[in-house]
Amino acid sequence: MEEQGIPTAVIVTTPFIASSKAMGIAQGIPEYPFVTIPHPIAATEKDILDKWVDKIINEVEGILINE
Repeated sequence: MEEQGIPTAVIVTTPFIASSKAMGIAQGIPEYPFVTIPHPIAATEKDILDKWVDKIINEVEGILINE
């Protein structure tokens, strides 16, 4: 999406940190930024998910505006 000019922020859960880093390296972008939240998502109540989002929203915004 970014190659098409669409700002993108990747959000991964903790078990996928290593995979996310490996994908960045494989794509030639070893420092590709991503945001991490706890796992799991599907079994987590909405109010807890909302709290997780509150904790990462500034980081996501920073990635989207390239800070």
